[in-house]
Amino acid sequence: MEMKRIGATILTAAMATSMLAGCSSSTTETTAEPATETSEAATQEATTEATTEASSETATAEKNIEATEITFWHAMSGALEEELTALTDEFNSTNEYGITVTLVNQGKYSDLETKLMASAAAGTLPDMAQAYNNYLTEYIDMVVPLDDFIATDFDNYEDILESYREETSEFGFIHGLPFNKSAYVLFYNKTMFDELGLEAPTTWEELEAVGEKVLAEKNIPAFGVDDRAGFVEATIRQNGGTYLTETGAGFDSEEGKEAIEYIMNLYNNGYASLPADGEYFSTILSNGQIASYIGSSAGASYIDTSSGWELGVAPVPGNKENAAYAAGTNLVMFTQDANKQLATWEYMKFLTSTEATTEWAIATGYLPVRESAYETEEYKAFMESDITAAAAYEEKDYLFVTPTFDATTAVRSQVNSTLEELILNKTDAETAFNTLLETVNAQY
Repeated sequence: MEMKRIGATILTAAMATSMLAGCSSSTTETTAEPATETSEAATQEATTEATTEASSETATAEKNIEATEITFWHAMSGALEEELTALTDEFNSTNEYGITVTLVNQGKYSDLETKLMASAAAGTLPDMAQAYNNYLTEYIDMVVPLDDFIATDFDNYEDILESYREETSEFGFIHGLPFNKSAYVLFYNKTMFDELGLEAPTTWEELEAVGEKVLAEKNIPAFGVDDRAGFVEATIRQNGGTYLTETGAGFDSEEGKEAIEYIMNLYNNGYASLPADGEYFSTILSNGQIASYIGSSAGASYIDTSSGWELGVAPVPGNKENAAYAAGTNLVMFTQDANKQLATWEYMKFLTSTEATTEWAIATGYLPVRESAYETEEYKAFMESDITAAAAYEEKDYLFVTPTFDATTAVRSQVNSTLEELILNKTDAETAFNTLLETVNAQY
């Protein structure tokens, strides 16, 4: 089956404000009679048009918000949930409309995804939720477009980092606002690097040199990655190539072949390693069993330096270009009630304001979603004392998010497991390249 960009298959009509109305993206074949199919399509289109019209009317109306309660489903836990609660309490006590936001923790991200899918099927979605783009593909028509809200009632949308704006508009309309964002960075044992006379690598060539030196002097791998599929995509982008297109793998090129060869050489030469079952590279680095790894900036708190070594953090090495994988969810609105839409929008604006995103970033280790937040005195001072935040800041202009296609999730899963198998089997680079191409294309 030909796989197309989600937005191309589900969006059916252009609105005056450039918003597009979505249709169902289900790929399940049916045997319904034509009259039934027509009726279902008409109902679907009517629902989507009503959602778009409602958001347009509420966004452009004068603010006359009645006191109401809105529900926000999230997947934050521990200190992250504590900070989200603190920000929400602040909003609840200071907003002038009597809006009360009720937080509902849905567990892990996988639990949140499952519950959102079930609620969409039952027509019981919450007013808003955290969501990755791939969560939404089956019920994108139930997402409230934010274009008019942003056009009429948002402080400097261009202040949101460009990569995040691109991510939240890839369905053909603005479907969310960025929230808990992180960047993949290079964590390394600076004590070990200093002992061996090494600097944090900035290029592929330098990383290979570090790998050779660490293996020879310490007899341990120099390098690991928490996200193998993300590493494949980043490496291809760093070499000037394309990872995925609407019709299949985009890396059937010299750039792609060179990228896969580089990856396989790291592992086949012993410069890089896989984690043991159930282990995280934060633990492996903490135990001195590896010299560095690429992982999410939000995971820095899991690295333990209590044994006396010093942690270093740097941007991920590049090649012809720089490219760093970005992760994290967006805020998405589902409520169909006009008053609740206005109330939800007030809360979404609050969470993505310069002040709130700065506080959130400092308290949690996630990244600000606004350029202006990076320029605040508070965040500048924070970066001076937090090496992870400083490294992530250097990457902010070349962060990327995997584009959402019909089977992006399947591609990610299969590339992750296939690359692991290729590494374990010490597969030669050419065979690995061909196998990964076949693996990706098989998902289309």
